[in-house]
Amino acid sequence: TSTTITGLTNNTTYDVRISAVNSAGTSTPSVIATATPVAWTPAALGTGVALWLDAAEASTITLNGSTVSQWNDRSGNTRHLTQATATQQPLMVTGGLNGRDVMTFDGSNDIVNRATTGASGLTTSSIISVFRLNSGGSTEDLPMGIGSTGQAGRIRTIYRTTNSTTVGFGGWSNDVPTSSLSYDTGGGYHLFGFVQSALSGPNNITLLRDGTTEAVSTPSALSTTVDGFSVGSLQGSAVGTYYTAMTVGEVLVFHTAIDTDTRQRVEGYLAHKWGLTANLPAGHPYTTTPP
Repeated sequence: TSTTITGLTNNTTYDVRISAVNSAGTSTPSVIATATPVAWTPAALGTGVALWLDAAEASTITLNGSTVSQWNDRSGNTRHLTQATATQQPLMVTGGLNGRDVMTFDGSNDIVNRATTGASGLTTSSIISVFRLNSGGSTEDLPMGIGSTGQAGRIRTIYRTTNSTTVGFGGWSNDVPTSSLSYDTGGGYHLFGFVQSALSGPNNITLLRDGTTEAVSTPSALSTTVDGFSVGSLQGSAVGTYYTAMTVGEVLVFHTAIDTDTRQRVEGYLAHKWGLTANLPAGHPYTTTPP
């Protein structure tokens, strides 16, 4: 027999005693058990998190003056992203969102990346992130993604096609360029991402904005030849038109198609941490309290 006690306050210590009640009466109370609930974080997902980047965690940031030369992975997988060239390093902004530090990419040539992240052979994937698209115009944007440029189907990215104002999915010639989910370009921060549940087939991509979803389909099958991760553009030889002007708070990458419960927990965690709970839709389980 088990039960869940709700309405508790995180980081507060509670004493709990249990009695059994039936037709014979009430048992003697158990010995006192002491417990201190803590706030849920993606660390609770263990090895399910492939990569976790958090601009608010100063211990994960290596600075070159005011720009970032290395952004360390919080997942425990040591999949750190780097940029050795000073002119291509994003800028740290102190207290930029909800009192927490954020990272700004200039849209000209800023990028941090890693060539290998254990994604080789990948069949499903998910990304949930907090960022603001600072501008979007005549060229394409690839804010972040798995893989590198070059061949059809070898990337999994958040995408903005030319002159579009809406969230898309990038698959390198297997793109879903538009949706009903606005980027709010030049406006506020949002939770953006996708869940990719299959290489092909009906509704194999679920696009995400602030807990609202839209199911779409890639025009053909994605490839399992994919690896690496980048923020600011897509790594590879043809990245010039994809650099993205944006400010990023946090990024979570999964090498699986996360289920609805996990997705909503991550959304709740990010929304409460970054002050974006008002963006969540009515009926979302974590609009009022964090997971």
